[in-house]
Order: sequence, then structure tokens, then C-alpha cells
Amino acid sequence: MAKLLFFIILLINTSGESQDQIEINADQFTYDKDNTRIYATGNVEILDEEFKLFAEKVFVNNSSKVLSARENVKVFNKDGSILKAEKIIADQNLNNAVIEENYLYIPGKQFNGKDNYLRIAAKKVERRNKDWEKMEFGKFTACKLCFNEELRKYEEPLIQLKAKKIIHDKKALNVKYYDVFFDVKGKSVLYLPYFSHPSPLVKRKSGFLAPNYFQTHFFGLGLDVPYYYTIDDYQDLTIIPKFSQKKNPALFFEHRKNFKNGELESEFSGTIENQEINQLKENKKRGHIKTKGSFDLNENTYFDFQVHRTTDRNYLNTYKYNYIDTLETNVKLESFRANNYYSFQSYLFQDLRQEFNRRNTPKILPRIKLNLNSDNYTNDLNFNTNIEFANILRTDGNETKKLFLQQKIEFPKFFKDGTLIKPAAYLNAGVYNIEKFQNPKTNTFEFDKIRTNFFPQVSLELSKPFYKKDQNFITIISPKILGIKSNKKSFFREIPDESSINNFDFDYIDLFNINRLSGNDRFDSSTRIDYGLTFLKKKISKEEDITHIEIGQSFQLDKNKYLQQNSGINDKFSDIVINFRLTPQENIKLNSYLKINKDNSSIKTAYSNFLIHQKNSFLSVSNIRSAPVLNTIGENIKEGINQFSFRYSQELADHWNFTSFTTFDKKNKIKMHNFGAKLKYEDECFGLSFLWTRQFTHNPEDPTSNNFAFLFSIKEVMESDL
Repeated sequence: MAKLLFFIILLINTSGESQDQIEINADQFTYDKDNTRIYATGNVEILDEEFKLFAEKVFVNNSSKVLSARENVKVFNKDGSILKAEKIIADQNLNNAVIEENYLYIPGKQFNGKDNYLRIAAKKVERRNKDWEKMEFGKFTACKLCFNEELRKYEEPLIQLKAKKIIHDKKALNVKYYDVFFDVKGKSVLYLPYFSHPSPLVKRKSGFLAPNYFQTHFFGLGLDVPYYYTIDDYQDLTIIPKFSQKKNPALFFEHRKNFKNGELESEFSGTIENQEINQLKENKKRGHIKTKGSFDLNENTYFDFQVHRTTDRNYLNTYKYNYIDTLETNVKLESFRANNYYSFQSYLFQDLRQEFNRRNTPKILPRIKLNLNSDNYTNDLNFNTNIEFANILRTDGNETKKLFLQQKIEFPKFFKDGTLIKPAAYLNAGVYNIEKFQNPKTNTFEFDKIRTNFFPQVSLELSKPFYKKDQNFITIISPKILGIKSNKKSFFREIPDESSINNFDFDYIDLFNINRLSGNDRFDSSTRIDYGLTFLKKKISKEEDITHIEIGQSFQLDKNKYLQQNSGINDKFSDIVINFRLTPQENIKLNSYLKINKDNSSIKTAYSNFLIHQKNSFLSVSNIRSAPVLNTIGENIKEGINQFSFRYSQELADHWNFTSFTTFDKKNKIKMHNFGAKLKYEDECFGLSFLWTRQFTHNPEDPTSNNFAFLFSIKEVMESDL
């Protein structure tokens, strides 16, 4: 018989209220006179919105809504999964089915940029209502199957679960195994009568995470056992109990929730610690809270808040709960309207540094900021108004209420050759109510005083880029000059300095600003000229191949005699500041911020990073170098640092990687900060790692610690961040 090719469109009533339409293509059809039973053979295709089925033989009963497919059955589902089987008996939308010799491939996470599939095989599968499946003599793995050329067959996967019965409940989103064996390279190493894990359909899965082992002076041997729990699609919870040899258990909670218009993150921890005080053992409650939220009230207005507090100075450092020197509690209401910005803020701080007197900690209740701007045009007048009100309180020490206003008027003029000339004028005014202030100018104590200040400033900026393009490179050289006529009243010493100018460290980003100092309590009082040069060279064919260098200096008519001696801008000529980024090749990167002593060309401050990356390894080196901070009479008020960080990573073999790292300071009393090593294996279905870190701190409770972390991950079953 000649080979025929035709198709039939079947209208199949799957319910009393709806119709589904499927298309059947085949080489040959046999059907009864009423078209209720159809037998299709040869390259059969069934096409539906949810799936495509291919087989050699298909029988369709249009009355009972049942189809049967045999021989080389393949089903390609809309979700990307692929089913291979020898036989399927199912309703015509495949929601209910019995499948024999089932092989199911489910799209998994990419690994090393390549697609990966989860593999499920079973002798027989029973499916009910699309959401429930029972597999007899089933196997599950996320590993790729390797074909052995010598044996001419596929090898057993590295990791595999096999069970007498597997239940996949897509509504409950879990997979249950009965009489399950855990196989490694085809050999069973563990038997469990029952085991379960979240469905591969779940994006976030509840369960225990890999534990963390540690040893410290304070705790002795210890163990963290984290548990991750998904509450719903929009929130989850992590619980981490901490057990140790010397101390009572501690408990840590981290909660995250997404809202329609924002997000909320909270963490809490606590313990009851037995401490010996005056030769008596007492229970001391220790803990911390950190919660922060961010919400969009409308398309222009935002509300943020944070609460961050702890019971004592050393708790966060000792218990390794993300210690920082200063904890900040705040409330912020911000709005952007056209070119304008409005903000209402309040701040509380908790300073945990050993040398700091907590009674001097400031409270800012409230701080109101307004930034008003005209439309920004070239060759026209532009206006900018900044207004700030702040109420600064302390238990001990000076208190300040201030209202500060700055009005800026500028006229940027562009020329056809790219030259920019930008004259600007500034009017600055402030009103201050000062309490409990030791006036450094008169050397008198002022209990309650009201002061005002007003000073104008003018500036003129000139810049012109020089552009060159050839076959391979783009080169841009941009010289820039800024002249500023300042005012002696701008450095107003008769009010408290809440901007901490004693910590000022001159950098390239401070150039070409009307005020190089931070905040608005102190302004540069010297008339000066800032001058600098930017050099950019970029290879056209490669985005990363770039040389970017910025260098500049200031010349001021008067010395800044009230700044610390090594600020970099005390003398008429400032120190030289440099910022550069070099990428001579794709695998080599170097960047640095430098401050060069103008007198002897030595490096005073440097923040540098170097990275070299080869095919199987990379080396990262970072250096932070700064001179001591000196007061106005040359006394050392802050030690300098010369800190180095090294990290080296090497691929030892396929999927094996070794990393070592260390941080040390050549000037600090504690030279070594930390060092450690990590060995990791990871492929598409399995991973494990061993991490060891030794740390040294200024914390008197726990000056040294060793942390050991052994992590393992079975993809889609029990995953960990290695």
C-alpha cells in the first residue's frame, strides 16, 4: 500500500464547559465509521498546547477520552521536561496516565554555562490529576551519564537515589522515597526505610543546611546547625542554634519577607550565659536585634528604617554575628519630585569600640534635608538650593541645633570644540544653637549660645577634552582647572565639628569640589586652584582593555593651620593624588588610589588591588596603606596601617579547586588578622568543601578562633552554598 500522510483534527470534550483541540499526524490511519476509535501508525505526532507526543503506534478512543501510545514514545512538555517511555495509557491531556519504562528529564540549573537535566527513571509510573505520581522501582539523579566507549554502555552516575517506591506530590511539593538506597558510582553506601526532599519544582526548599564546626578560646569546640524554612512564596526563616563545649547554647533567627511595595529583613539572637562576677556565678542575658525595611509609598516617595542594637560591646564579635564598630538605628522618609529631593531622617548609634565613651555617642533627632534644583541646561543659568536642619543630642558633650542653607548659581558654557567654562557663585548661611561646648577659639565653656554665620564663595571651572581615534584605540586626554575664591568665615571654629574633619584624608575625589571637607560644619577657607588631568585609552575591540589615569593637585594661597598636620592640604601645595585603573590584558587588572607626599614623593596613602587570572588559577592582592593621623600640634591620634590581603585559587583537576587566603598588617599591634584554606569539589550533581579559618582580634573575650566548615551538596536533594 502506498504510504499516506494526512492529519485529523479532533475536537475532544474534556469537560462539560470547555473544549481542547489536538492535532494528530501519522503515516497511516485506521478508524471506525463513527470516528470514535482511531488507530495511527508510523511517525505519529499528537500536538497540544501543553505537550507534543511522538510514537510509532497510537490508539485513540474518542468516546472514553483515552489514548494509548507504544514504541519509542517521547513527550515534550511545555515546561521543558522530556519523557521517554515504551508505553503510555492516558487520558487525552495526559493528566492521568500509566507509563511503563519511564525516563523523565527535567530542566535543572545550568552548570558552568551548560544546560543540565535531572533524570528520573522507573519501571512503572502512575499519574493522577497531573499533580500526583507514584513510581515503582525508581531512580533519581542530577548527574550526567557518561558513555563508556570500551564497554559500549553508559556508566552508573556518581550520585543516585533508588527506591522501591517514589511518590512525587506536586501539590505538596515533596518527593518521598520508600526503601531507598544512596548509591555512589553504582554501589549502595546507605539504606533508609524512608527519605524525603522538596520537589525539584520548588525554588526554595525547607530543610537542614550544612553545619559549621568551630573552635575558639571562648567556646572551645562548637557547632552551628542551620535550618531553613519557607513560610510561603513571600517569606522565609533561617534558624541557627549554636552549641559549644564551654557555653550555653545560643539561638539565631533570620526572617525575610517581601511585600507588594517593599521588603523586610530581621535577625535576632540571644543566649543566657553563666558568668563569674565578683566570685559569684550569675546568669547574664546577651543578644542582639537587627531589622530593616524598605517600602515604596508611591512612585516618588520611599520609607526606610533600621533597628540595630546589642546588649554589650563584645557580643557580636564573640558570637560571630556580623560585627561592625558602630550600629546604626534610623528612620528615613524620602521623596523625589521632578528635580527636587526631600528627606526626613532620624538616627541613633551604638558605638562598640573599646576606647570610645558611649556617653558621647550622638543622637540625631531629626535631620531634615531639601535639595531643590532648576532644570539643568548648558548656556543658561542653573540654580541649586540645599537646606539642612539637624538636632544633635548627647548624654555627655556638646549638643547642636543647626539650620544651614547653601544657594548655588552656575552658568555652564559649552563650545563646539568641547571646551567647558563654568562660573558659579555660592551663598552659605547658618544659624546654630549650641549647648555645653568648649569653644576652641576663645577657650571658654559655653553652656547655651546662639550663633550665625554667612559667607559667599565663587568658582570658575575650565576643562577641554582632546579626542583621538585610530584603527585600534580611542584616546581621550582631559585637563581640568578649578579656581575658588573662598572666605575666612567658611572655616567656622565657634561651632562644634560634627563632620569629623580630623579624620580627613585627601583623595582624588576631593578635587574640584567647592568644599573638600565633609559635611557643612567646616568649609575650606583658603582661596585655591585645583588642577588635574584625566587620561583614557581604550581598545575598540575589547571593552575591558582600558587604561584610565587621573592625577591632580591643589595650590592654595593660605595654609590650613587648623587641620591635622598630615591631612595632605595643610601647605600651599597639596599632596599629589592619583587614581588609576589598568587592564593591559583581559586577565590582568590593577587599580589604585594614591596620595603622594609632595616633598619627597613617598606614598602616604594607597588603596590598591591587583588581580591576575589564568585559565585554571587566579591571584588577588590588596593593600591598604595610610599614615598615622596627627592633630594640629603633631600628636599621634590614630595609628597608621599597612594591611595586605592575599587570595590564591588553583584548579587542581576537573571539578577540584583549592583556595588559600590571608590578611595581615605590618604596622598593627596584631600583625596577623586571619589566614585559611578551602578545598572544594563540585560537579553538576554533587559537591563538597572543607574550609579552615584562623582569626585574631582585639576582642578580650575571644582573641583567637578556629573555624572549620565541612559542607556537602546533593543537587535538588540537599543543597548547600559551597
